[in-house]
Amino acid sequence: MMAAVGAAEVITQLESAAKVLMAPPSMVSNEQRQHAEHIFLSFRKSKSPFAVCKHILETSKVDYVLFQAATAIMEAVVREWILLEKSSIESLRTFLLTYVLQRPNLQKYVREQILLAVAVIVKRGSLDKSIDCKGIFHEVSQLISSGNPTVQTLACSILTALLSEFSSSSKTSNIGLSMEFHGSCKRLFQEEDLRQIFMLTVEVLQEFSRRGNISAQMSSVFQRYLALASQVLSWNFLPPNLGRHYIAMFESSQNVMLKPTESWRETFLDSRVMELFFTVHRKIREDSDMAQDSLQCLAQLASMHGPVFPDESAQVNYLARLVEGLLGMINGIEIEDSEAVGISNIISNLITMFPRSNLTAIPSELFNSFVNCLTHLTCSFGRSAALEEVLDKDDMVYMEAYDKLLESWLTLVQDEKHFHKGFFIQHAVQVFNSYIQCHLAAPEGTRNLTANGVASHEEEEISELQEDDRELFSDQLASIGMLGRIAADHCIPLLTSLLEDRVTRLHGQLQRHQQHLLASPGSGSVENKVLDDLYEDIHWLILVTGCLLADETQGETPLIPPEIMEYSIKHSTEVDINTTLQVLGSPGEKASSIPGCNRTDSAIRLLSSVLRTSEVESRATRANLTDLLSPQMGKDIVWFLKRWSKTYLLVDEKLYDQISIPFSAAFGADTEGAQWIVGYILEKVINNLSVWSSEPDLANDTVELLVTLVERRERANVVIQCENWWNLAKQFANRTPPLHSLSSSVQRTLMKALVLGGFAHMDSETKQQYWTEVLQPLQQRFMNVINQENFQQICQEEEVKQEIIATLEALCGIAEATQIDNVVILFNFLMDFLNNCIGLMEIYKNTPETVNLIIEVFVEVAHKQICYLGESKSMKLYEACLTLLQVYSKNNLGRKRVDVSGEEDQYQDLLLIMELLTNLLSKEFIDFSDTDEVFRGQEPGQAADRSVSAADVVLYGVNIVLPLMSQDLLKFPSLCNQYYKLITFICEIFPEKIPQLPDDLFKSLMFSLELGMTSMSSEVSQLCLEALTPLAEQCAKAQETESPLFAATRHFLKLVFDMLVLQKHNTEMTVAAGEALYTLVCLHQAEYSELVESLLSSQQDPVIYQRLADAFNKLTASSSPPTLDRKQKMAFLKSLEEFVATVGGLLCVK
Repeated sequence: MMAAVGAAEVITQLESAAKVLMAPPSMVSNEQRQHAEHIFLSFRKSKSPFAVCKHILETSKVDYVLFQAATAIMEAVVREWILLEKSSIESLRTFLLTYVLQRPNLQKYVREQILLAVAVIVKRGSLDKSIDCKGIFHEVSQLISSGNPTVQTLACSILTALLSEFSSSSKTSNIGLSMEFHGSCKRLFQEEDLRQIFMLTVEVLQEFSRRGNISAQMSSVFQRYLALASQVLSWNFLPPNLGRHYIAMFESSQNVMLKPTESWRETFLDSRVMELFFTVHRKIREDSDMAQDSLQCLAQLASMHGPVFPDESAQVNYLARLVEGLLGMINGIEIEDSEAVGISNIISNLITMFPRSNLTAIPSELFNSFVNCLTHLTCSFGRSAALEEVLDKDDMVYMEAYDKLLESWLTLVQDEKHFHKGFFIQHAVQVFNSYIQCHLAAPEGTRNLTANGVASHEEEEISELQEDDRELFSDQLASIGMLGRIAADHCIPLLTSLLEDRVTRLHGQLQRHQQHLLASPGSGSVENKVLDDLYEDIHWLILVTGCLLADETQGETPLIPPEIMEYSIKHSTEVDINTTLQVLGSPGEKASSIPGCNRTDSAIRLLSSVLRTSEVESRATRANLTDLLSPQMGKDIVWFLKRWSKTYLLVDEKLYDQISIPFSAAFGADTEGAQWIVGYILEKVINNLSVWSSEPDLANDTVELLVTLVERRERANVVIQCENWWNLAKQFANRTPPLHSLSSSVQRTLMKALVLGGFAHMDSETKQQYWTEVLQPLQQRFMNVINQENFQQICQEEEVKQEIIATLEALCGIAEATQIDNVVILFNFLMDFLNNCIGLMEIYKNTPETVNLIIEVFVEVAHKQICYLGESKSMKLYEACLTLLQVYSKNNLGRKRVDVSGEEDQYQDLLLIMELLTNLLSKEFIDFSDTDEVFRGQEPGQAADRSVSAADVVLYGVNIVLPLMSQDLLKFPSLCNQYYKLITFICEIFPEKIPQLPDDLFKSLMFSLELGMTSMSSEVSQLCLEALTPLAEQCAKAQETESPLFAATRHFLKLVFDMLVLQKHNTEMTVAAGEALYTLVCLHQAEYSELVESLLSSQQDPVIYQRLADAFNKLTASSSPPTLDRKQKMAFLKSLEEFVATVGGLLCVK
């Protein structure tokens, strides 16, 4: 472009293109805009544009054109680096710097881009030492000492640009060089130049801290330098020798802690540096923007660790100075809102990053002052956080700060090695009391009191989407629960008296309402403010109680927290077991009305206060006062019972060194107490399901509680002795109201619970009777419906559809209950259904939600059962899945969806089908079956002659999915990713099956791989490249040069070659593409040489020709002839990185 026209014409052309791009959308057409964009793109790709760009910078008045000229210089310098004379690069850099210096009024974005070009030149030059950084720092320090604010700001911009360019791969300009290159540049930079930038910054800040009155202009200069200091202190120091993969991982880590290298020791251990940042903060703390930066600097200094400390005593001295500075900064000031998060970050970093042995080594008086200050701050931030809640602020700064401080407390109190037991009790009491106070209504608490102590009476709008408090504040509650255990002597009795008091008041209020209703039945609603306050108090008290008494565990057996066990054992001499059992077993009575109630075990009395709440609720529902109750309280009670039961119910004494006698008497195995509690909870579940069936969340929590009761065999053994359990099973099996109106997900979980209960210990007759009552009605009713002669006609009637959907949901629930010891019964039961479900696919083919549910049954069965099935059982399941896929395919092939939502529906069922295929594939590497060991005695001999593998089913499934995967559907990211994961999975696990595919399926698969490589996201592209390597290796093994796969790999060789050599690609992709390329080159050496030859012969420029030829020779030097040998492959990948760095940009020139 440039050769053909003169500089003046180029400028005219660019300026008119800029006008088009800057014009409002209504003024220009799409074509005009695209044409203008194209002009800039081809300008930036033009060869050696330096002279023209200089001319543009000196003459054009259009900012956007200046910006593009700077970008063109930056891109061309990197692209043509090896062709340029070092002196011309140096003069270009000087030109750009001088240009910016002479034009103080440049637009900010133009200036930043020109400085970025300078930084890129410095960085590219640092590798071959052709550009000297020292000169730049000399120039910058002169600019700083000029005393002219504009010039000082410019100096700061230069340093910031250098810092960003060298800092990390994400902020680095995309100049197509390897991570290793970025890593080496960064290492060189962080040893010397970074420290110089820091020292220059510190000088400016010292000047600032000494000055009295400062003009607004100077103040903004200092703010820039403070932000720069914060950037230096947040530098992610690269350790000496990290490989390329690790550099990428290392760079992506958020929240960088300061870990400088040894060479920084003198700088950071100089006490004046830390003092300076405390002084600066004190000076600017009223300015919220600057305060953010100064606190960030201090938080980074508080996170310092690593080789910068010569020994432990240096670390202890540093920590002591830090704590002194922090206390000096906080004491005696009113903390600003904008400081809260910053201060909590400093404390959090200090506690997490310094070994606890350092904390205990600082003077004890200083450490005690620090812990007192932490206690005071935690309580104060907690109160402010509660106010933010009331005022519903968008920016919850105190909440964030409070969470950070609570995490810090957990770190401290859980360390018994360095702090003796009881060290933190008084502090824990203060933080716990303050939390409870903020969550209770006046007069005892301060909830909903605005800052001036006035109650706010606005009705809270609870949004449907709002998360439950127990999810929203789970970390906070866990921390408070932990602090409550530390100070159990204070906190357990406190919670008990508060909860007992609120429940007594609630009981009184409900009785009054009942009398009011009896006296005047038609009268309107009553003033509920008192009730609302009581419910909210009870809500928080139950949440804290649940988190104090038990932990949330995933997967493992939850244990009674040691602090609670010790507390109960310590007081067991003062406890009367019989009274304790009486208090526990009388939820209908007030605990205080039972004689000798003060000799009850405190932890059990706290539990009984929750049971009393539950009892008041149940009695209110029986008295028809359900409208006055709070579903939220119902959820809290059920949540508490579930959490408590997992940990305490039928406590397993073998898991503990010592056990509390009250606990083992009240909830141990074979005790009346445990049987009574199981019966009580079961009654609660049944009551909830009938009263609260219209509250989906509460019903869901309730059936989850039921699953908890039966998921462990020991508990299930007690449950099935309750008559209520059998009644529940019968009612559910017969769809008795109101159980039949529960939502489908609740019905699914209820079915799961009933199935799990059936594997408790019973004699064979009882067990037979149980299955007859639970599973048989399901089968019977299902068969009755589908075997009606007119089923085809009535299948869309609401009642029939409901019956079918309920059955399918139940089947998912049955599959979810699978365990290794029940898989025999459940698999045989479910298999009968699966074949009938395939028939339903035909009938309901136009009802997407039913089709999806049918596929979901298969997905669940495969997911839960396939890993336990031996060969012949797997075969049955594979065959059923095959038939399902055939029917689905027949119904969907060539079917056009009319409405837009059709895509969404199809999207859902395809996702399920791919999930099913992936579940079937998992059999290949997760297999717990022992050649049908589980099913011994169930089979008439082995199926030796049949060899359908998961691969056959999955490939057949892919054959069905492929034609349905329209390009439009691949626009759904989740669908696209799942599809390509599945394909890559197949190529990696069964490469030998791919050549045997039918012709059209093979072509589709290859087309999918090509599409994924060339037109999808980089994640998908990487998956496809990973699939190529095993395919090419398979080809090499088979050595069939006539096969379609061999021909396909030849085509892929060209694609991957072009991708690596001719196109700009993600540096992260070089490895996957390199591995694929190497394997393909081994397979097609002659074709590879042809590709190289034709590329070279197309080069007119002799210099470029020579450079390319050398680069290609170097690339294959380590591996000629290439063979599938790991060592050779690694050497090739290393050479490839250099190759891409050397010639990566050369071929993208126009």
